[in-house]
Amino acid sequence: MSDRNSNLAEEIEESSTETSAEPVTAKIYQFFGTAKEVVSRYSHCPNCGANLHFTHVTDFSRNLTQETARCPECGQKARKALHRLQ
Repeated sequence: MSDRNSNLAEEIEESSTETSAEPVTAKIYQFFGTAKEVVSRYSHCPNCGANLHFTHVTDFSRNLTQETARCPECGQKARKALHRLQ
């Protein structure tokens, strides 16, 4: 389990130093519209429209959860998000 947490910590450090090539407006766009449209954009693959499979890894020592969304149909990694726990 400690290997998993250390890998998460390394990925967190790497992702915090990287700059995203995706424009901010494209990231914010997914949160506009009706509730049904927002949920649909969040939970479906942007390429093929299949339901995404979400994986969550939590690092309780840093109060962070890493969320990864992957499409089972086309195999694309749709998104990777870091959530702060309270």
